[in-house]
Amino acid sequence: MAGKSGLTGDVVKEYLARFPHAGARTLANKIYAENSALYTDSEHVRRVILYYIGQSGKANRSVLRDTRFVRPAGDGKANPWGIPESDAIPWAPVHIPERFNNGLVFSDSHYPYHDVQAFDSMINQAVNWKPNFILINGDGMDCYQGSKFNRDVRNRSISDEIWGWIELLNVLKNAFPGVKIYWKLGNHEERWENYLRVKAPELLDMSEFKLKEIIKIRGLEGVEVVERQIIYTGRFPWLHGHELPGGAASPVSPARGLALKTLTSSAVSHHHKTSAQTAVDLNGKLMSWYSIACMCELHPEYALINSWNHGFARIQTEGLEFEFENYKIYNGKVYHD
Repeated sequence: MAGKSGLTGDVVKEYLARFPHAGARTLANKIYAENSALYTDSEHVRRVILYYIGQSGKANRSVLRDTRFVRPAGDGKANPWGIPESDAIPWAPVHIPERFNNGLVFSDSHYPYHDVQAFDSMINQAVNWKPNFILINGDGMDCYQGSKFNRDVRNRSISDEIWGWIELLNVLKNAFPGVKIYWKLGNHEERWENYLRVKAPELLDMSEFKLKEIIKIRGLEGVEVVERQIIYTGRFPWLHGHELPGGAASPVSPARGLALKTLTSSAVSHHHKTSAQTAVDLNGKLMSWYSIACMCELHPEYALINSWNHGFARIQTEGLEFEFENYKIYNGKVYHD
């Protein structure tokens, strides 16, 4: 094992001391990015890390002299064979507390490419509901400069985009005093972390560079940021849509595609279209699926011709029951089926 002695092992131990809770793969990427001359690749670093945390098998663990960084492999009952520690990240849903039972939901504003008239129309409609929470169901920001596609360097920097997004969130907080805001990160917000992975992996383990921390550092409070988890309002689940393999795309409608992939009542964004699907199963259970429309410009440079529309939703819950209202906006006027 290359990690038993020498500079490669010393460097790994130095990083383990600094970042005792970092996952093996994340730490390996960081170490390799900062010390590439010492290692063949990041997998080489990872093997050395696994050795020092005691996760490279019983034989290596039994002869390990420096045990400062060994991580427990379980109580012997849960993992009797000493299987190496997994890098898998637990995935658990987020449940919005029951007291938040009257919500305004929108998504895909792609700030700063939002539609001002659509936002005015939505706010004018929703203030009458007196919602006690707002759910931004992904792609609030565009993160344009983090895109892997051809970018126009003349457009806003990510820093300026974040400042503008905070300004828009403050508009919502002023329009709906005391409201709790949940902001789920969609595929566009994930451009930021993907950018760091490629351009600056050494910053990934610094919480200050996460969007949820950046907005706090810049003075915004009362916004809870949710990453890739499913969000539940009561028993009703929300997805942005990029979590599903291939999204909820369907020749019929996004709601139909969502029905085929989730098999339970739910809602999705991401596809910029209003749609609904209802079915009763063999046991007589009524199920409904929805897609909500977007709040961004309808004819961006990358998709000038499309079938998108503006829209938002209202969700009301009481125990296990929910009432879903899907709204469309056309030329500044709000329509409800």
